[in-house]
Amino acid sequence: MKIKLTTALLCISMMALSSQSSAKDRVTMFVKKEINDTDTISALGFSGILSDHYSNIKSEIITSLNAATVLDNSGYYQDYLGLDLGVRLGYYDDVFLYIEGGFDVFESAFKDDDEFDNHYNDRDNLDGYAALGWGIQSGNLRVEGYVKARQIDAEYWTANKTLFYGMQFTFAF
Repeated sequence: MKIKLTTALLCISMMALSSQSSAKDRVTMFVKKEINDTDTISALGFSGILSDHYSNIKSEIITSLNAATVLDNSGYYQDYLGLDLGVRLGYYDDVFLYIEGGFDVFESAFKDDDEFDNHYNDRDNLDGYAALGWGIQSGNLRVEGYVKARQIDAEYWTANKTLFYGMQFTFAF
């Protein structure tokens, strides 16, 4: 049931992205890489502006499929897939700045499923994140950097580090 609900929410989100975009504020596709001294997260994602396209203050919904390798508190590397869903609020122009917050949709959907017990926790808290980002955009291209604090844990392990640094390359269409 949770998988169907999550899928429906994702479809609704994508329809909202496509209906809210305009010629100036388009749906974007991006690749990104987050790192710290022991961990890596690579992702492919989409975003779209939810605000009035005439204003430089905008909100943006963002989702990405992440492949992660993190060192846990016991000294073992853990690999997992995550699906981030978040919201950004910022000042967008040729140079932009934003804050972002979100959570792992996969953990929300599978946290009570026995098949995923080794990867996702069954506690009440979800893996979430908060970020501060900045960048430049020119035409259809954006390059941005960010700092992101992540909570990453499962039933049997917790990530050793919580702070990530990242780069994102975005193409608007």
